[in-house]
Order: sequence, then C-alpha cells, then structure tokens
Amino acid sequence: MRGTPNPKQAQARLAVSRHACALFWERGVSATSGDDIAAAAGLSTRTIWRYFRSKESCVEPMLSLSAQRFIAQAHRWPAELSLAEHMAADMAEHPLSEQELADEISALRIATMSAEEPALRTAYLMVHDEMERGFVPVVAQRLGLPDGDLTARLCAAAVVGAFRVIDEDVGRRVIVEKEKVSQEEALELIDRAVRNATNGRFGGPISPR
Repeated sequence: MRGTPNPKQAQARLAVSRHACALFWERGVSATSGDDIAAAAGLSTRTIWRYFRSKESCVEPMLSLSAQRFIAQAHRWPAELSLAEHMAADMAEHPLSEQELADEISALRIATMSAEEPALRTAYLMVHDEMERGFVPVVAQRLGLPDGDLTARLCAAAVVGAFRVIDEDVGRRVIVEKEKVSQEEALELIDRAVRNATNGRFGGPISPR
C-alpha cells in the first residue's frame, strides 16, 4: 500500500500483523500463506496484498509499534537521568497494558525468528532503520547538536544497533532457551551496550549547559 495509511487503515494493518506474527510463530513462515493470514484476519487475500507487499512484510506494523513506543519513551527522557534509569522509571510510570505486553512478546518472537528467516530479517532491519531516524533528534538534543549533524546520526545508528543486538540476545535467551531475564538485568545490558557502542559519550545523565 502506497503512502501513509490513514488511522483506520493503520489499525487494520496492525490487526493483520498480529495474526501474521502469531501464525508465523505457531506454524513457521514457510508453512503460512497469505491465504492463511487473510483467513485469520477475516479479510480477503486481495485485501492483504493491498496492505502488504509480501507475507513476511505483514510483521512490520507490529515491529514498528514496538519501535514507536521506544521513541516516545526516549522523547520523555529527562536530562538528569541515565537512559537505563529513565527506562526503569518510565516503565513504572507508564506500565504496558495487557495488549501492549502481548505485542512486545510477539515482536520479540519475530526478532528471534529473523535470525533464521531472511525475509523476516529484511522487515526487522527496515523497522530498525525507521527507529534510528526517529532517534536522531533525541541524540542531537542531548549532545547539543543540530538534528542533521553527522555525529548525531552516527551516534543514533550506534545506539539503535546496540538495542538491536540486546533485543536479539535477550529474545534468544527468553524465547528459545526459556531463561528468565529480569528487567534490571535487561536494562543493565542496554546501559552497558549503549555506552560501549558510543565510547561512553551517550547514555548517561547530562549536566545543565
């Protein structure tokens, strides 16, 4: 579907995406067809292809929702807190609803599957590119740089790359290996990864200028 979808279309695409993610997880990508996704969503297959270019691209709205949630959280980041401190405080102040939690788990499953599914990997990386672009203004503001500054863009790329690696690592441990990873441990991993990826330049609190 070309252009930016209107709110009704966006909700319809998200509903399809939820069904597609569930089917891919339950059956596998190769065993799931566009017809299967359409049937689960209660739509015609023709409508599915109006909304999406391929069956694998059906996961993009779900992954994008998770990325948008992170960007919104990043824009609420106060100067006096580190990224990990802010994420912990923000998650306590804005707890996920039951549906949002289910969506996050579904997105984590797709992230895990993308390691073995090239077409899912493409969708996953496209959403992270979107996330990177949305994160540039946050980086620029905290570093006191113009939005289009090369350093801000490079730093945003490093931070989002660090998040992607941690997302995949935690996803594998939780989804595949059935390991329990606490919020505290996950945030500690994020904090260390972001600081390492930016040579300590980003992720901490900032002093008033």
